[in-house]
Amino acid sequence: MRVLSLILCCLYFPLISSQGAVIVKDNLPPFKKEYQVVLMLPFCIGMPDKWKVRDIMAEYYEGVEIAIGELEQQGMKMNLVVLDTKMDSLEVIRLLSDPEMQKTDLFIGPVYDNELVEVEKFCATYKIPLVSPLRYYPKSTGANFPLINCTAVDSLQYFYFGKHASQAFRKFQVVVVDDALKNAKTYAARNFKKGYELGSGSECQIIDGKIVTVASVWNGKDSLLIYYPGKSSISCSNALSNTNHEKWIVAGPADWLSIDRVNYNVFNGVYFYDTYSVPYNDSSFKSFRLTFRNKYGGDPDRYTFIGYDQLLFFGTALMAFDDKFYKHILNKEFIYMHRTFNFVQRGNLIENAGLNLFYYQDYKFYKAFWRY
Repeated sequence: MRVLSLILCCLYFPLISSQGAVIVKDNLPPFKKEYQVVLMLPFCIGMPDKWKVRDIMAEYYEGVEIAIGELEQQGMKMNLVVLDTKMDSLEVIRLLSDPEMQKTDLFIGPVYDNELVEVEKFCATYKIPLVSPLRYYPKSTGANFPLINCTAVDSLQYFYFGKHASQAFRKFQVVVVDDALKNAKTYAARNFKKGYELGSGSECQIIDGKIVTVASVWNGKDSLLIYYPGKSSISCSNALSNTNHEKWIVAGPADWLSIDRVNYNVFNGVYFYDTYSVPYNDSSFKSFRLTFRNKYGGDPDRYTFIGYDQLLFFGTALMAFDDKFYKHILNKEFIYMHRTFNFVQRGNLIENAGLNLFYYQDYKFYKAFWRY
């Protein structure tokens, strides 16, 4: 394995040594091919005022490096080209002018819209799959090529929460408590309801929790899931008042866990929907943390897990299914460390409908796989 040093614009981290620059792919099975993957991120080298962005990208790249090692062990042959966009669309255009970029099998990144639009035009021309790793990016060209979002817009995320609830809480009566002020009723409740009803074929009722209470709408026999989309401390307190009933389950946003409290055991048994969760008591986390400490020292951070999961997932998909991998990842659940990947086709792009359902007990988080 050869590693070239970091320059201002790019890094090369091939997974195997190669004597020539030509990557021969024709007539080889996917697992024997060498793939060129371009990781394009705003590392902002030499830009001291951009240290916050650079630190996040460094965390992400640490996860990428660990994933590289695992892919190498699986036998993957990858030429990973890492480019610094400097948060500048003109720099992106300059980088894409290199003829070698046309040989790319997969682009991951950039991050910002002004950068992504340039890569989108390039990928549309050469029919190269493009992954937007950290934010939702809609197509601007309308071109027929695979654009894969690792997240979804907030409104659709609540729709996917509802669809997931229809599967995770089968045979439950489901009620959404939208306890925002009358002039600030949320789209979250409506979209959750749409997703749940589409997935289950059953009705999901939205109530305000004050004039119409949870107790007044419960049918008295079925287990009841009470979902609170509100992120405020008031919504959290209202939800916690319903946690003591033996047949009622409360679910809400992970934002509640950031509200200062003296006793966090009040959350015992509460479920949370979120797009990011790495329970520290999971064996997968403990193994990753040990690998990270041996390599870097300290503990991994949020974006380290994201970078690790994404490169491992897309690298494995390339090795298994070649350049048509995006057709084989649709409508399936892949459980990774920080999030479940469940890519769906929506219009002319692909987006991640996956999420996490986890619960809190005795100051620990547990991923809720028990109803999958």
